[in-house]
Amino acid sequence: MAKIVIAGSANCPYYAKIELLADSLQRNVPDFKLHKIVKHPNEWENWLAEVCASRGFQHQKSPIVWRELVDRGGKGMLIGGANEFQEYVYGYYGLKSSFTSKDMTKVSSENIKTKEEVLAEEKALRESIKPIHVCITNASSLVCYSMMEAIAKGEVLGPNTDVSIMLLATEENQSLVEGLQMEVIDMAYSRLKGITNTTDPEEAFQNCHVIILLDEVERLLNESVTDESNNNSSDDEKKDGENTESKEDWLKRNHDYFVNYAKIINEKAQRGVKVMVAGTGPVNFNAYMMLQHMPNVLRQNVVALSRVMENRAKSVIAERLKVNPVGVVDVTVWGHSYENHFIDISKSRVHHYDGAIWGPPSFSLSVLGMIHDDKWVQNEFPNLVKTRREKIEKALEHSAAASHAAAVTSLLQHWWCGSPQGQIFSLSVYSEGWYGVPEGLVFSFPVTFNPPGYWGVVQDIDLTDEVRSQIELTTKDLLVEKEVIYPLVTEAEQTPDDNIDDGNTNTSNNTTDAALSDEAQALGHIKEDPEGEQNAATEMKVTTSGDEKQDEQMEKGDTEGEEKKAEE
Repeated sequence: MAKIVIAGSANCPYYAKIELLADSLQRNVPDFKLHKIVKHPNEWENWLAEVCASRGFQHQKSPIVWRELVDRGGKGMLIGGANEFQEYVYGYYGLKSSFTSKDMTKVSSENIKTKEEVLAEEKALRESIKPIHVCITNASSLVCYSMMEAIAKGEVLGPNTDVSIMLLATEENQSLVEGLQMEVIDMAYSRLKGITNTTDPEEAFQNCHVIILLDEVERLLNESVTDESNNNSSDDEKKDGENTESKEDWLKRNHDYFVNYAKIINEKAQRGVKVMVAGTGPVNFNAYMMLQHMPNVLRQNVVALSRVMENRAKSVIAERLKVNPVGVVDVTVWGHSYENHFIDISKSRVHHYDGAIWGPPSFSLSVLGMIHDDKWVQNEFPNLVKTRREKIEKALEHSAAASHAAAVTSLLQHWWCGSPQGQIFSLSVYSEGWYGVPEGLVFSFPVTFNPPGYWGVVQDIDLTDEVRSQIELTTKDLLVEKEVIYPLVTEAEQTPDDNIDDGNTNTSNNTTDAALSDEAQALGHIKEDPEGEQNAATEMKVTTSGDEKQDEQMEKGDTEGEEKKAEE
């Protein structure tokens, strides 16, 4: 069976003439199959050139008509323009067009008007669909695979929010990412408006609303390290293993990797972009370093994931109390997100506990009161949380990707849509001096996500002495990491040129030294020789007093000389 295709410019009167003739044939001839293509005058020439090139036609005017075999396909057989089509119809069906030039002009004007209205409606529809652009790095990881359905389905950004996903991965992992892309398309979720992949960060971060960084800079086996360098390494480096890369070198590689991302995000992403550092490495350190190179991104929109540890702590408590982990609330992770943190359950509550006292769904009991075992809380509980990931991965024989993905998606959902009223969660954010943590450090605090799109640190928690001391310890660890890239300058490290008697220079240096000294004291930096520091301060005071005395003597001598000269 054959099909006739007629195409033309919307303002072409000859197209209008053969269109009406073809419509008449379609109404009266049962086996006459017709397909019409109408193009705007601005599109016609380019479209015609592409069609002729792909089908091997030679035609330059509007309209164009060709014949196709519906069942067999193929490039089709060119009939020609308006005159050739009328001859074709007359030869096969014995029909002629009775339309006058006036009718043709009238129909063509109606065609162009209708075409412009259709194009305007299509443009308005496209503009009304504004999906949220989400970029996920390290897209070949199991964590990314595990979070795809929740994002594409609309569970994360809301059931009425369209989403477009960009996957960023390396060249060697492109086959995995392409497979993931096809599988997500096969999910056929209505809120997913597109999914693409790339190996170029600049393309990936272009105009993004949300960026989830799942990258991990793996710590290398340091087989080339000499015995001398091992002997000079710190205790922290030795306890990580003699054959592993030093922590300082590892942090420097993290710095270089994520600063490269930061510079691209600062240039390509939207100003209101939300950036989540959600890998398994030193995420606080990485987020802090990125903030130093993203002046165009709001600092409150850069966070690091600490919910993984929070959820593991809730699971350990739930197993102890034999409840669902969702019933354990207000668990706070202070400080670091991946090591040397402190999990505070002093304010934690548990719902739906099977005890002697019952109440409505909102009723809760103190976790510490229900556990009633201080030794377990202080000794076993931290160790169980710390080793939980290792136990899971040993049993699964692969990484604990599903729980990590759930932590990422639940955090993004709360950030975007708001968190349950009255509940506290943990999030690593840019500190503004809360709870004595120095301004600027990326530190895990108790937060809420209300109103939607924003987070706020809970600032009215009464801290015990133990919690305060633990906050000081984890703060000190974060400062040590920071000083790998931005070391503090002490008086002993100053060059002789720094002490030149210049008023402006001395004022600036003294102000900087005082600020650094205050920061060091606030972060728990304790001098090894406090008496030496006191003696140095005393010597400075004595020197200053001597200088003042010398100035007084010089002024007195000048005055006596002037008086003697006046008497003469």
